Amino acid sequence: MKIWIDFINTPQVSFWVPFIRAFQMDNHELLLTCRDSGNTLELLKLNGLEYQLIGKKVGKGFFQKLLFFPKRIYLLYSFIIKHKPDVAASQSSFYQPIVARILGIPCLYTNDNEHARGNLFGFYFASKVILPLPLSNEGFVKKWPLKSKVSFYPSVKEAIYLSQDPDLIQLIPGKKTTIYFRPEPWSAQYYSGPLNFFDQTILKIATKHKVIILPRDPNQRAHYKQEKFNQVSVAVKPLKLKDILSNCLLFIGAGGSMTRELAVLGIPAISIYQAETLCVDRYLVDKGRMKINPTISYAEINKELDDRKDSEINTAILDEGKKSFHKIKDLIFDLK
Repeated sequence: MKIWIDFINTPQVSFWVPFIRAFQMDNHELLLTCRDSGNTLELLKLNGLEYQLIGKKVGKGFFQKLLFFPKRIYLLYSFIIKHKPDVAASQSSFYQPIVARILGIPCLYTNDNEHARGNLFGFYFASKVILPLPLSNEGFVKKWPLKSKVSFYPSVKEAIYLSQDPDLIQLIPGKKTTIYFRPEPWSAQYYSGPLNFFDQTILKIATKHKVIILPRDPNQRAHYKQEKFNQVSVAVKPLKLKDILSNCLLFIGAGGSMTRELAVLGIPAISIYQAETLCVDRYLVDKGRMKINPTISYAEINKELDDRKDSEINTAILDEGKKSFHKIKDLIFDLK
């Protein structure tokens, strides 16, 4: 079977890698397409995956995105019609379900951000939709056409792919020395909050602790490479989760999957996301795995560090992730 997966942003690479490895072991053919966004290309290369780049970088502006959307639809259509995949699957690619519907390719769509406007395309055009269980009480899942095609998987998407790497568990205990910071998603369609709002706090933290910035793209990397940030380190390329996990004292993230990854693995994690809280984040807060404080101060962070306990191994969420992995894999096979 030929399986087509489309990547349009960085977190989707981590999500699909264990599925891709499983498909390859079962001798299925993979057709991978991607858009140049964030660290997507770097992560695809880091994982040794062959892909077809379709669509260059696009700015955050509404009209830029509006003009780019039909262009990439056309480019995807022109490429996919020649390669004839049997099924399609994506984690929040808003383009793939449209092209798949046009070409009669059964398509599975999933997303964990209930505020993403592009969900309208995924929900309408995909053959099947699967969402994290924390979204099951949202009103939109009970409306047509979604209610006839949606199912739910336990826990959060990060638990799915993390559950497929048992070596990570061994890295949770031990002495940690570094604070990691993941800035806000500057160019994301769903983000409308302030930019660079945490810079001064990070500089204060760096006077007492080792701080590593994990930029989302080259523009963000250039910002934190300015002379005024000489007290912090800036990752020049995406770091492997294992490298972060091995010495992460505290993770501060302005939204996104990376904050949830560390939270799922039991590392102290604080979300400072400056927009409406996602259901999946509230789920992790309820489980005691994450704190949300968009206005956290330097003094409050110091208190968090003073009160910090050693990271504990708790595999409950990862066990749910294993179940979700097999559920999604079976759904993809069932499409055909």
